[in-house]
Amino acid sequence: MTHDDEGAGRPLWHLAELAHWEAALRTGTYERSTRGATLAEVGFIHASYPEQLPGVAKLLYSREDLAPLVVLEVDPAALAAAGVEVRLEPGDPGDPTSPHFPHLYGPLPVAAVSRTRPAAVEKGWLDLGPWEDLTSPGAGSAP
Repeated sequence: MTHDDEGAGRPLWHLAELAHWEAALRTGTYERSTRGATLAEVGFIHASYPEQLPGVAKLLYSREDLAPLVVLEVDPAALAAAGVEVRLEPGDPGDPTSPHFPHLYGPLPVAAVSRTRPAAVEKGWLDLGPWEDLTSPGAGSAP
């Protein structure tokens, strides 16, 4: 992890559309960067620390017509073991003093996701369901 290893070892969160996560479970890797964009298009997968996710949800996922969502909790040690580089970079590339967010430079192996929880964004507020085992039927299917 770069940028003085700020946040090293802390779990990373990624807010995903449930359909994209279910596809990743079938293929073994998750390759979406953010809402409406792939890893191939952007060059990295956007992630956050838990306390940053509500702001991300409010900014990008506050529309009422959203597909079902799921929070992926990612283990940084598992990413490192898989050879996926994590860089802490400014949320606003034009402002190096803006809050830094973890970016994953490579596909996210499903095995690096330690647990999931359903999520919904209602009127700009992030509503999280209970943590679920990745193997439980319907994991991430309802907030």
